[in-house]
Amino acid sequence: MINSKTLTKLQYADIMEQVSHFAVSSVAKTKVQKLRPFATYEEAQKALEEAKQAYSLFQYETSFDLSVDDVAEICSLARVGSCLSMGQLLQMMRTLRTARNLQTALFTDYGTDISLLQTRACALYVDKDLEEDIDFCILSEEEMNDKASEQLFAIRKKIKAINADIKQKLQSYTKNSELSKYLQDSIVTLRGDRYVIPVKQEYKGFVNGIVHDQSATGATLFVEPMAIVQLNNALREATLEEKAEIQRILQAFTDRISPVSQKIVVSEETISDIDVIFSKTKYALENKCTLPILNDSGFINLKKARHPLIDKRKVVPISVSLGKDYDIIVVTGPNTGGKTVTLKTIGLMCLLAMSGMFVPCGEDSVVSYFDDIFCDIGDEQSIEQNLSTFSGHITNLRDILNICKKGDLVLIDEVGAGTEPNEGTALALAVTEFLRKSGAKCVITTHYGKLKEYSLSTPRVENASMEFDLQTLAPTYKLIMGVPGSSNALAIASKLGMRKDVIDFARENVSDEKLAFERVLQNADKIRKQYEEQLDAVENERKLLQEEREKTKRLNGSLQNEREKLLQGSKKEAEKIVEKAKEQADEIIAEMKELLTGNEIADRDLFAARAKAKQLKNISFQQQDNDDEIIFTGDKLDFSKLKVGDTVYSNRLGVQVKVTDIKSPKRITVRCGSISTEVTADDLFYSVSEVNKKTARTYGGKSAPKTEINTRSINNEINVIGQTVDEAVSNVDAFIDQALLAGLNQIWIIHGMGTGRLRAGIHSYLRNNKNVLDFRLGKYGEGESGVTVVTLK
Repeated sequence: MINSKTLTKLQYADIMEQVSHFAVSSVAKTKVQKLRPFATYEEAQKALEEAKQAYSLFQYETSFDLSVDDVAEICSLARVGSCLSMGQLLQMMRTLRTARNLQTALFTDYGTDISLLQTRACALYVDKDLEEDIDFCILSEEEMNDKASEQLFAIRKKIKAINADIKQKLQSYTKNSELSKYLQDSIVTLRGDRYVIPVKQEYKGFVNGIVHDQSATGATLFVEPMAIVQLNNALREATLEEKAEIQRILQAFTDRISPVSQKIVVSEETISDIDVIFSKTKYALENKCTLPILNDSGFINLKKARHPLIDKRKVVPISVSLGKDYDIIVVTGPNTGGKTVTLKTIGLMCLLAMSGMFVPCGEDSVVSYFDDIFCDIGDEQSIEQNLSTFSGHITNLRDILNICKKGDLVLIDEVGAGTEPNEGTALALAVTEFLRKSGAKCVITTHYGKLKEYSLSTPRVENASMEFDLQTLAPTYKLIMGVPGSSNALAIASKLGMRKDVIDFARENVSDEKLAFERVLQNADKIRKQYEEQLDAVENERKLLQEEREKTKRLNGSLQNEREKLLQGSKKEAEKIVEKAKEQADEIIAEMKELLTGNEIADRDLFAARAKAKQLKNISFQQQDNDDEIIFTGDKLDFSKLKVGDTVYSNRLGVQVKVTDIKSPKRITVRCGSISTEVTADDLFYSVSEVNKKTARTYGGKSAPKTEINTRSINNEINVIGQTVDEAVSNVDAFIDQALLAGLNQIWIIHGMGTGRLRAGIHSYLRNNKNVLDFRLGKYGEGESGVTVVTLK
C-alpha cells in the first residue's frame, strides 16, 4: 500500500481528478477520485489487462450506456418492505435498462478479446420484464399511466365523468345572466379539493351553498353550490380510490424488486466499475498514453515519459532506465533545470501503472510494481510554492531510512541540502550509501560534486544530468543518462556580463582538480551531442528507407492484384467469345448437314453448303489460358511512333494490351479485355501483332490470341467478403483507379455485415482517399449495412 504522503507530494489526486471528468455517472466519478494504486502486483496486472482490452474495444466502439443512479439506499428500503415512490422506481428502471444495454454491448462480437470485461458483465442483473413494466406504468416522478392497471383506468374514467358533470352544473351559474351578476368573476376554482364559485360578499344570501373560504379583502366568498355537493363528495371518494390503487401498484413493484434488490446493487456497482475502466481508457486516448509493461523486479525503462500535469505543448519527454544495470541514479544539473519534474515523472509513471492505467510514455515502456514509494521533495516548483526546511528534510529522510527496503522506490530531491556544504555533502554520501545497501531503487538529485565522483566509482550507481544550453543560458529539461552534470555557474555569470576580473578571480579559487573535472564533463557532453546528432541523422535515414520499403511493398502488391484482375477479366471475355463462336459453328454445321442429307442435292443446295463452309472457315479464335505468357520481341517501344489502336506488350502487367489514349510518355492508357489502366512508355514493348513473327521471341512456347476481345464498361461493384482488411483495402484501391479510368462516378463495395471490422477498415481508407467525394451504407434493397456505396470525384 502506497503511503498517503507520497500520493500528495506527487500530486496523484490531481491526475485522478482529470480522469474523473471522463466518467459518466456521479458514482463512477467518486470512485475514480478515491482510486489508489492496487495493493498487490497481481491486482495491478489484471487491471492493466482490463485497460488493454477496453483500449482495444474503443478502436471499434466508444458509445456505451453507463448512466446509473446510486440505488443502494433504495434497495435497502425495498428489502425492509418500505413502499418505493415513483421517482425511486424510475431510478431502478434506469439501472436495469443500463445493465441490459451494457451487457448486450459487451457480448457483441467486435473481433477482439474483451473476455475480462465480459466476465464483469456477467454480474449485471437483467430483468427486461420488470424494466419495461416500470417504464410503461410510471410516466414521471409524479404521474402514473392510466393503463397501469384496469382498476386505475376505470377509476380515472369515473373521475373524468364526475368532473364533466360538475363543470356542466357550474356553467348554469357562470353563464346564467340572472345568477352571474352575483359572482365576482366567471372562474371556477378549488378549495380543499372541492369545486367552488367566487360570490360577491353582498350577494351571499342569493347563492344557496357552503362557504369554504374568502378572499384576503373579504369582498369575495368561495361558495360550493348545494347542487354540486353530492358530486364533489363522489369526486372526493373517487380520488381516494385512485390514491389507494396507485399505492397498491407501487407496493406491487416494491414486492417484485425486494427479492432481487441485492442483485441490482451488485449490478449498479458493476456498471460504475466498468465506467471507471472506460474513463481510464478515455483519458489514455485523450493524452496519447500507452500500455506499460509491468514487472515486480524493480526494473524501469521509460521511453519519452511526459509529466501529465504539465502543458502538452511545453512538456519535455524524458527517457530513463533503472534497476537493470544500476539501482541508484544521481541526477545533477542547474537549478530549475527539471530535476524535480524528473523525480515526479518517474514516481507518477509507477503510480499510474500500479493503478491499472496506461501511462503517457512511448511504446514498450517498462514500469515496476513497488511495495511502497517514498519521496522527499521540497516542492519549490509546486503550485503551493512551499519551501522545505532543513529540519523537515532531515525528518523525512529519517522516516524513509527507518522503513525502506528492497522492493521500494525512493525519490529524494536535493539530498543533504539546506546546510553547510561540507556537512551536507557528507550527509548526502552517507544517505546514498545506506540506500544502496538497503536494496531499494533510488533516484536522487544533488548539486554536490562529491556525489558525482561517488557515482562514478560505486557499483550499481549511475550518474545522470539535466542538459543545459550554454549558448542560450537556458535549460533544455532533457535528462541525459550516464553523464554527470555541471552547475555552469562561472560560464553563466560570464555570459551574463559579469566582470572578467571577477570571473578570473573566481576561477583561481576553484581547485585545479575541479576545473579539470568540469572540462572533462564539458568535452564529454560536446562529444555526446555530436554523437546524438549523427544518431538522429541515421535514424531519420532509416525511417525514410523503411517508408520507401513499405511503399514499394504496397505498390508491388497492388500491381500484382491489378495484373491478376486484368488477366481474369480477359479470360472471361475470351471464354464468352469462344462460347459464342462454338454456338455459331454448331448452327452452321447443322444447316450444312440438313442441306447435304437429301436424296437429291440441288445446285442451289450445294452452293448454299459451300457458302456455309466458307462462313465456318472465317470463324477463328485461339483461346489462351490465364497462365499462358505473351509473345513479344523484347525490343523497346518507340514512343514517337506509338498511336491509339496499337497492340503492345506491358512488362509490368505481363499481358498484351491495346493503346486507347496517349497523354504523355508517363501517361498512356491501355486496355486488356474490358479492363483499362494507365502505364508509362518505358513499360511497353513491341508485340507480335506489330512485328514479323519470325523475329519474335516466345515465352512459354505459346502464341498470343489472334482475335481482338470486345470491350465493355467496367463492372461497378467489387466483392471483398472473406478478405482481411489489408487485402480488401488494397483491392478496393486498385478498383477505384480502374473505375476512374472507365469514367464511373459511383461504385458498390460488397463487404458483408459480419463483425463490422472489415467495413470499418474500408470506411477509414475511403475517408482518406482524395478521389472519393462521398460514401454511405446501402439503402433498403441495396444491401443495407453489408454494402458501401461510393461516389467518386
